Amino acid sequence: MAPSSKSDRGSGSRKWGPRDHIIRQLNRAKITGQLASRLFRKLPPRLCVSLRSIVDEEFLKKGHVFLGFTKCGRFVLSYTNDVLDDDFSFYSYRLYWWEFQVHNKLRLVQQVRLFKEEEIYSDLYLTICEWPGDSSKLIVFGFNTSVSGMLMNMITDDNHRDIYVSTVSSPPVTPCTDCRESPQGSCLLHNFMLYTKYQVVYPFPTFQPAFQLKKDHVVLLNTSFTLVACAVSVHPGGDTECRRVLYSRQSEHFARASSRSTSAPSSSSNSPPSSECCSPTRPGTPPSVTRAREFMAGLLRRAREGSGVEAEDRGERPGPSRPSVVLHCDSETSWPRPNNAAYMKANNHPDEPSYINYTQLRYVLGQGPHTMRESELEDDKISLPFVVTDLKGQRLKVLNNKAVFKGQQLVVEQLTLDFEYVINEVIRHDASWSHQFCAFNDYDIVILETCPETNQVVMNIGLLLLAMPDPPDGFCRPITYHTSIKIAWDLQTAVFRTLKVDDLTPVKSQTSGSVWSAYRKNCVDTVMKCLVPENSVRFVNRMTNESLHKGCSLKVLADSVRYTWIVL
Repeated sequence: MAPSSKSDRGSGSRKWGPRDHIIRQLNRAKITGQLASRLFRKLPPRLCVSLRSIVDEEFLKKGHVFLGFTKCGRFVLSYTNDVLDDDFSFYSYRLYWWEFQVHNKLRLVQQVRLFKEEEIYSDLYLTICEWPGDSSKLIVFGFNTSVSGMLMNMITDDNHRDIYVSTVSSPPVTPCTDCRESPQGSCLLHNFMLYTKYQVVYPFPTFQPAFQLKKDHVVLLNTSFTLVACAVSVHPGGDTECRRVLYSRQSEHFARASSRSTSAPSSSSNSPPSSECCSPTRPGTPPSVTRAREFMAGLLRRAREGSGVEAEDRGERPGPSRPSVVLHCDSETSWPRPNNAAYMKANNHPDEPSYINYTQLRYVLGQGPHTMRESELEDDKISLPFVVTDLKGQRLKVLNNKAVFKGQQLVVEQLTLDFEYVINEVIRHDASWSHQFCAFNDYDIVILETCPETNQVVMNIGLLLLAMPDPPDGFCRPITYHTSIKIAWDLQTAVFRTLKVDDLTPVKSQTSGSVWSAYRKNCVDTVMKCLVPENSVRFVNRMTNESLHKGCSLKVLADSVRYTWIVL
């Protein structure tokens, strides 16, 4: 029987309260995979803590910048940057760990000076990150964007950017057994710090924590010229052999490595291309095209040789700016092998690709007959020199390669991929337009994905290059094109493979800035199409001081796992 009035119709319906609304939203999220951002915009007051109520005023006056929670939720991080020299404004950065308990005062448990004793000339953009499944350490990535006034002219220019990287062991919640037994007061796992510095050039590579730190213990560093995979791990006492995180030579892939793995490498910035390094003429090539290519190659070669001689005559050390061109060479032409560590065989293993550069160094606390001086290291094989210390700044000792050591060891591995070698090899073997190619003068690398299970790093290499038009125009001179190359690099075998080579797109009235801006937007669009949301447990935790550089402050420090806020 149908209800006869509105009151009757409402009597049989259910009234939805706030709790039911939340349940409905959660059920909808299960179906659609999307959760309304407004649902948990506010937390109950009992889960919100005021920063001033848990931090003494003296620390706030010292200029502490609070960044956020660690993944475990037990610590809150802050940093300070003190000016050491009033005349030149040298900055000194210190990082602090504060133990957090709801409604109790923060307790300082650890502080370290970042970036060793580097004289930093400007306020840095900082990104502090933790690996998905490794809570024993964190990494601090800092870069400067500009330095004003006379100091800029003295130390750098607009085409270079300094990158500072520190990896620091995190404090334990309670001292572990090894810490209690260590004569230094802390075991190696909780008492080490690494630092390195390098320069990048335009177009400055971006730092992508979600991809560059996706594999535990490993950070991928784009130096503009190479991609360096650095692995930092502590091996427990009792192990006589250290397990490798990177580059397992026992892989069967070496037996089936492609022929390109043993081909001679391309020219590098350390060795200008010789006159024999222009691509040989293919049958049927018009004589005018041949003459144009030879003339262009000669001009570019003389330009590079002239710039190098002038720099040496002035007594200047060549900077890390990119070479103006790198000439392509077909497989029939034999390249002179440059004296560059990136092309040396790692440990002279006969089955390894010639472009591999792998190093492994082991560090220990204290000194003994099994250690050696750092001056004895093969510096030419180390892509990024690290300064390795304990948390007090004392240098750790390097173990001899042949030493058998059963105590704790800090193992630092580096595996390097040379971008210019890859570009030349891909153009030589896989590009349909290789017969048109003359030279490339700039490139940009964006990591699209890292798969820790398969150890594959997928990256996109954007290229600005000179090539002959096809079909040739009446002037028969090279013009500027843009293209991109997608490759996958295996961190276990160190072998790369080509995934895709795009067609050439003429660059007409565009500036290089607009080309790289459009290229990176295209990379972002590609990533977003295939983006999988981060796991709620295994994710790269990251904190930045970006809001400070924008002239504002964070509103809250949020622990999204335990639903706790510190209100600033």
